[in-house]
Amino acid sequence: MQDLEPILHHLLRRLALGEEAALEELYRALAPKVFALLLRMLGSREEAEEVLQDTFLRVYREASRYDPARGAAKAFVYTVARNLALSRLRRQRREPPKDLSLDPQDPEGEREEALGFWERGQEERVLAARALESLSSEERVLLEEVFYKGLSHRELAERTGLPLGTVKARIRRALLKLRQLLGEV
Repeated sequence: MQDLEPILHHLLRRLALGEEAALEELYRALAPKVFALLLRMLGSREEAEEVLQDTFLRVYREASRYDPARGAAKAFVYTVARNLALSRLRRQRREPPKDLSLDPQDPEGEREEALGFWERGQEERVLAARALESLSSEERVLLEEVFYKGLSHRELAERTGLPLGTVKARIRRALLKLRQLLGEV
């Protein structure tokens, strides 16, 4: 698997300098996966397309804020997309739809395949799915609630009946496990 991170980092640096051509390259590299995430979160192709465009516009405007010391370039783009989707969901006061046809460990899976992007990142999805399978079902559910629904730790504590400290500790432990399994530590 080719490591895209150096390429994405370079593209964000070029964007920060105002190079519009870098935006097109970044879009080609990440749009299919970002779209799949947005489709999973929003449940509407039209809304996902709108937020996808907003995502890359925001990335273009805020590329100078990207700091590689704080995280990966890919994570920067995904975070922008996720935050925009959650903002849209909050404005509409709704939660992401529960699509039972999707594998919760592979948010891009069937949707991405249907969009013709299956060949992109297949190895990454397999590795991520295996890493998620190694977590307990409770850990997976907590991460999904935080990531896809944007629930706060406090909201999760109320929803699950667990103490707030326990929720925070379990989420942190699950994220550390994933990082170790995916080789990011």
